[in-house]
Amino acid sequence: MASFERESLLYPLVADYKRQKSFQLQAPEMQFYEYRIDLFGFSPTLNLSVSVELKLNNWRRAVEQALLYQLCSDYSFIALPEPIVKRVNLDLLSSHGIGLIAVGAAGLCREVLGAAQSKVVRAFYRDAYIDLLQRRQ
Repeated sequence: MASFERESLLYPLVADYKRQKSFQLQAPEMQFYEYRIDLFGFSPTLNLSVSVELKLNNWRRAVEQALLYQLCSDYSFIALPEPIVKRVNLDLLSSHGIGLIAVGAAGLCREVLGAAQSKVVRAFYRDAYIDLLQRRQ
């Protein structure tokens, strides 16, 4: 069973999960102003981008960051260990279009709440991040 003592332990599990959902191009810790997007991904097939904020406990802080990341990605998610998910206000996430991914102790990810496509995404940011990903490959 996986132990989540650090956010970095969530990263490979969530990255694999998003890869299975067509987001093949990925990068960790992409700087966005004073924040770092824990996972930014792009699907060339779908022509869509995704950002995921990983947290061990503080889901409210994750929501704040996910809201900001809607400026640079088509879809924004937070990912939390399964036991923390039951504390999350799903209505709040839904009202802001933020998705929720639960990471189980066995390392399996499950989408608890889908994300709505961002209505505030800025092409300048989105395209710049996608370009960075493509140049890294």
